[in-house]
Amino acid sequence: MVVAIDGPAGVGKSSVAKMIAQKRGFLFLNSGEFYRAVTWKAMNGGSPLEDEGAITDAARNMDLSVRDGKLFLDGVCREEELHTDRIDAWVAKHSAIVAVRHEVNRRLREIASTRDVVMEGRDIATVVLPGAEIKIFLDAKPEARARRRFLQGTSGLSEAELAAALRERDSIDANKEEGSLTRDRDALYIDTSDLTLNEVCEKVLALVPQKKITGRGNMAENENKASEAVQSPSQEELQEQYLKTLDDLEEGQLVEGRVVEVGQENVFVDVGYKSEGKIPIHEFPAPPEIGDTVQVVLMKKENRAGELIVSKQKADEKLFWKQLKSCFQEHKPIKGKITKTIKGGFEVDLGFGISGFNPISKIDIHRVEDPEKYVGLESSFLVERIYNENRINIILSRRNWLEEETIRKREDFFANTQIGDEVEGTVKSFTSFGAFVDLGGFDGLLHINDMSWGHVTRPKDYVKKGQEIRLKVIKLDTETQKINLSLKHFEEDPWMHFEENFAAGDVIKGRVTKLADFGAFIELAEGIEGLAHISEFSWVKRINHPREILKVGDEVEAKILAYDINAGRISLGLKQVHMNPWDEIGEKYPRGMRLTRKVKKVTGSGAFIELEEGIDGFLHADDLSWTKKIKNPGSVLKEGEDIEVIVIDIYPEERNIRLGMKQLSEDPWISLKKAYPERSIIEGEITNITDFGIFVKVQGGIEGLISKMNVAERASDDADAALKKFSSGDKIKAVVLEINSARQKLALSLREFQKKQQREELQKYIQDEDSGSTFTLGDFLKDKENA
Repeated sequence: MVVAIDGPAGVGKSSVAKMIAQKRGFLFLNSGEFYRAVTWKAMNGGSPLEDEGAITDAARNMDLSVRDGKLFLDGVCREEELHTDRIDAWVAKHSAIVAVRHEVNRRLREIASTRDVVMEGRDIATVVLPGAEIKIFLDAKPEARARRRFLQGTSGLSEAELAAALRERDSIDANKEEGSLTRDRDALYIDTSDLTLNEVCEKVLALVPQKKITGRGNMAENENKASEAVQSPSQEELQEQYLKTLDDLEEGQLVEGRVVEVGQENVFVDVGYKSEGKIPIHEFPAPPEIGDTVQVVLMKKENRAGELIVSKQKADEKLFWKQLKSCFQEHKPIKGKITKTIKGGFEVDLGFGISGFNPISKIDIHRVEDPEKYVGLESSFLVERIYNENRINIILSRRNWLEEETIRKREDFFANTQIGDEVEGTVKSFTSFGAFVDLGGFDGLLHINDMSWGHVTRPKDYVKKGQEIRLKVIKLDTETQKINLSLKHFEEDPWMHFEENFAAGDVIKGRVTKLADFGAFIELAEGIEGLAHISEFSWVKRINHPREILKVGDEVEAKILAYDINAGRISLGLKQVHMNPWDEIGEKYPRGMRLTRKVKKVTGSGAFIELEEGIDGFLHADDLSWTKKIKNPGSVLKEGEDIEVIVIDIYPEERNIRLGMKQLSEDPWISLKKAYPERSIIEGEITNITDFGIFVKVQGGIEGLISKMNVAERASDDADAALKKFSSGDKIKAVVLEINSARQKLALSLREFQKKQQREELQKYIQDEDSGSTFTLGDFLKDKENA
């Protein structure tokens, strides 16, 4: 007899097949081991693993045999060497080679032709041994298979990596050119995801008859007798046998029954046994209907009264543990109720007398202020752990479930919501720029500007914390996962009719709604606001902050300077409703006008003189004195004092009026130039002697300079010695070399003065000679030397 067991990798075929073979006395054959042996042979024989011809040669040339249920390769048992990550990575590709499959299938058929075997693989029932008497197809989810392999500890891969590798292996096996993974239409399908090894074996053993061997013959004779003893039932008979053979059921086993009678105290169910099972009605949450299917646990096949005793409560507990295990393995939520607070967290009732522990740090997505408020809460939880050191220790996390629910709901929201859709939410919290609205575990922002078409100062004036509101979605950003909501979009945009009521240049009356450092917001109509920039407040007055002249609620007049309907902006001006005083400033303060005004502010370059409120003139330091170089205007001007000035220039476009003080009197440089032309002699008083010359004050307080080279009488004389002959306060005469009124420069010379005196005396001598004087030129020179 041949029992063919097919299924994907990691489903437990080998374990089930081994147990069936052991219990029924059959030979166990794992076709996958044969393919692994081919890959091992190729790897250790140095064959190129990508070369199909080389792999085929390895399959044909290897010596394979089965002894005592173990696979021998080239005379050596290699079973422990066939399950490595490296072989796992290549065996699916090698087993897909048609020639390799033909060779392996040939060997498998040879063995199965002379023995009773349980053979497992992926195409045993469909390709290798399609005439097998019993065909089983085992299946399980990739996650469940990965979990089993991970717990075996034979792989260095993580659980997630194993699951990915199994999916890839399934894809390869399902798409092979020959021998692809396919369920035979006659095969019994068993999903092992939630079944234990023993539970799967029970189902399969119900289909495989016990092998009976009698006599003392040799092995060959016994095998022949066994072959004769075993009758091959049809697949339909096997299916019926599986469903009806309950004599093999053990007490404590989970079975399915059908309700046949509902009494006052008991419910009777038919489980296919010779008598019906009796269940106390209190084990049902509500009385069942006749014909309902119910899971029960076989407690006792017959009690003293000959009754079949079953329990729904025990079945529910068993199903619950399966569900709990499934939730843990597949990362699915489980329902529970928080019953009380305990040290470090909460006790959660999962039903059937089973409780779990949820740490306080994992009970919510935000900080827990009052743990007691969670008591009595029914919720879903994720199972983080079931066992710890071989004892039950169920650890739950409501926070992880909430976080995953939030992600799922947000993804669903973005996938199914469009801009303009209406949504409902609960006001969660406030900020200075709006309110956050809970949309079901994730937030949307109701910005302060989207609460009303008009100006909103306080978000709390429009919505309340905890209030359930309906909003419109106005912006969705899939990259940042941000959602913008609006209240005002339920009403018509007042900007749609703006140009029907307003135009640039209009003077309007409005109400001040908000003051900012840069200006004031003024409401023109419901939902329409404009900004008056601080620079548009006054023609002449400097405003540091709008609060100096305005307050919220003031009614004001303003002029519309410009607007942008698309941007929702209006520029307003307050000063434009009044005349600009600079337009007539030239008539009010003509050039040459003398004024007496207060010094408003003194600077390093001059002083501002207040002509009237908001209009200042500037008095530059150069215009303080004709003769003095004023480096520090503060030394001659004091803030708040009245001074007389004259208007020098006016520049209305630049808002600039130039004033002067020295211009109140005539320029002394002009007078000096008239009185003392160049080469004339001038008298003055020495004010300062420096290394480079002598400063002399002359008429009008003007200072002139006698340079060092012009002090000595002759160029060859020592200039430093010549300077020492003079002292401050000395009265001297000098010749004017240069007068430059524009540069305020007066250059004098003692040398030229002395030369001029000598020429005059010489001229006088010549005149005396002509008149018969006895005074000679020698006398004149002698007198000069004595002098």
